Amino acid sequence: MFELYKKRDLSANFSDTIAFFKSFGKHYFKNYFVINGIFLMVLVVLIYFISKVYMELIFSGITNVRNNPNYLMAYFNNNMALIAGGFIITFLLIVILSMLNISFPVIYLRLIEKTNGDPFSTQEIMGGLKENIGKMIIFLLGSIFIILPLAVIVFVLLFFLCFILIGIPLIIIVGSAFMSWITLSYYEYILKDVGYFKALSNGFHLVKQQFWTIVGTTFLMMLLVQIIQGFITMIPYVLSMVWMFVSSQNLQGPAARTDTFSTMGIIIAVIMVFSVLLSYVFNNFVLVNQGLIYYGLQEEKENNSTKSQIDLIGSDIE
Repeated sequence: MFELYKKRDLSANFSDTIAFFKSFGKHYFKNYFVINGIFLMVLVVLIYFISKVYMELIFSGITNVRNNPNYLMAYFNNNMALIAGGFIITFLLIVILSMLNISFPVIYLRLIEKTNGDPFSTQEIMGGLKENIGKMIIFLLGSIFIILPLAVIVFVLLFFLCFILIGIPLIIIVGSAFMSWITLSYYEYILKDVGYFKALSNGFHLVKQQFWTIVGTTFLMMLLVQIIQGFITMIPYVLSMVWMFVSSQNLQGPAARTDTFSTMGIIIAVIMVFSVLLSYVFNNFVLVNQGLIYYGLQEEKENNSTKSQIDLIGSDIE
């Protein structure tokens, strides 16, 4: 049986994340796509068309720049309402998906704790999400109006410190700690009966509890995910760039240029959609990893595994 409450060092945080997805990966992602699938489909369709239209617009601007130097500006002016509406809908979908994406692993791990790893249904996950809609919105608003301005100030200062080199390691350390602080605070906020500011305070103390272990785990996990995601994305990107280079050498006449640029727009749009999907999927590994850090820290504070073993002994006697 997979242990949530377990004292973990950096190595255990990684190995248990892999063990989690070996044990629950199929069930986890099946339910993830059932719950998030509609929003993901709508989002990727919007991103595809926005990217395709944008790239075709850029290519058309290149081919028409001599005949109409203000082609791009005229297009934006004539389609301002459509462009604004598309970006607003896309932004709202990204917000909804982001809320679901960060909340899904929290609810999933809570159900594992509740059922001791026994199977549970999609409806139970959806029920957990519905119960916490209010908290999800409050945390989102707090993140926008409180955490985001703080993050901007901190990282602008760290950016300027990069010019004297000391900012480079600082931005890595502070960035990883900041990300972990927000995620652990969210786990605390959803899983316990505490207010928003209390959750942020508790999350801050959790990060301090094992600062270097948490920072190291968070940075390495995000780095690993970015490397794998970047490598997968790079394959179609490189192939498309080679095709574009070869095609651009054989452009003869306006019709050939139009067809080639149209195909380029489609390829770039598909790569963009692929990148967005990978980003959402791989983000689950980081969030689950943070969840295991959270339960490991709770074990150090509350010694829950011993209590669970005592409860299991009692149930065995019955």
